[in-house]
Amino acid sequence: MRTKKQDLISDDLKPFVCGIIKEYREKYNYSLEDLSRALNYKKNRQTLHKYETGSLNIPYEIFFDIASIFNINSDVFNEIPMTKSEKELFEKKMIKNYVDTMTGNKNITSRGEKIINTYKNASYEPVSKQCDLSVKLLDDSMAPVYLKGDRVFFKKKDNYNNGDDIVLAVKGNILSVRRIYKSQKSIILQAMNPKYQTIVVNVFSDDMILGKVETMSREIK
Repeated sequence: MRTKKQDLISDDLKPFVCGIIKEYREKYNYSLEDLSRALNYKKNRQTLHKYETGSLNIPYEIFFDIASIFNINSDVFNEIPMTKSEKELFEKKMIKNYVDTMTGNKNITSRGEKIINTYKNASYEPVSKQCDLSVKLLDDSMAPVYLKGDRVFFKKKDNYNNGDDIVLAVKGNILSVRRIYKSQKSIILQAMNPKYQTIVVNVFSDDMILGKVETMSREIK
């Protein structure tokens, strides 16, 4: 199966990633065949050679597998010059790969993949088999229930009830939480913080809701 473009390291980042792979392979005195074996032959030595020379684009998954083999410190990645959007995508791919490694889960749905690539504050960080997508809140619109910086974990439902806290895109590519109330004529999306406007919509579909908040985490400072 052909790897999707969004799952490949970009041409701009490729020279830096190629250099990291070669540097650490030689540091640990691995041949290309040794590295192929360590990867359980997911890629053969010829393909790995093309990755190192930059003649073939490198999948994020393979690069992070190699980083795990050589125990490459994440600080190395900070030295790679990236645009803001590249950095956000790189971090999301890195988090997903780490979670997959810890849980043995390589089965994030195409819907989940689309969400984390579309919305900049969405992440793949499963807390259970029932809930794997999360959002870091970038505003205090739901205070005091949820605070700015809280991470809420959500799950897609077949339908939503009055009083459910739901995740949706209030503006652009940023996800927020609102409390939903339905009537025969309209849908009310209520912000808990009175500084923020309550949204009333006449045309609404449950497909516009990405999921119901199941749990949350808060960093204690």
